[in-house]
Amino acid sequence: MKTTNTATQKKNRSDMRTQRGFTLMELIVSMSIMGTLAALAIPYYLEQQAQSKTVKTVDNLNTIASVIKVHYDSVVSRASGANPVPQVDASLSSAQDIKDSTAVITYEFNGSTHTVKFGDMFGKKPPVSPFGDQPYQIQSEQNASITFGQNAAGTVYITSFTPARIKIWDVQDSSLFNIKMKL
Repeated sequence: MKTTNTATQKKNRSDMRTQRGFTLMELIVSMSIMGTLAALAIPYYLEQQAQSKTVKTVDNLNTIASVIKVHYDSVVSRASGANPVPQVDASLSSAQDIKDSTAVITYEFNGSTHTVKFGDMFGKKPPVSPFGDQPYQIQSEQNASITFGQNAAGTVYITSFTPARIKIWDVQDSSLFNIKMKL
């Protein structure tokens, strides 16, 4: 019986050696591989994240600009009066946040004032910057103007036309993300 017991003990010791776990060297190699992968992957991930925010910002600014342009063209008729060019009112002479449905743009046209809420143009809420959820800003750069002339035969013609211009930008970095558009 003693020989069986000794054989069992040897087998148990052999099993324990194979099931002990990782050696220190194996752990060091594994950690260095994981560290190398992390050192390569994290900067790439952060770069991709910043690039996606940049693309989103440009897309948002283009969306805001096109919605304003379409709304401006559809709401205001340009076909009558001595100066048939709608004017962007003083409401945009200083920067205004495009942040909620109550923010407005005011147009003057043929002596009457037209107020348009951003909520009417964007539905519930206009887009916000992915760089910290800040609102975009809008400001008038120049009002529209048109000048007519009349020749000796009495024909009326346009001598000059300047479209209204507005600027839309991201508060986080106005030098990098801004759109200037003619209305």
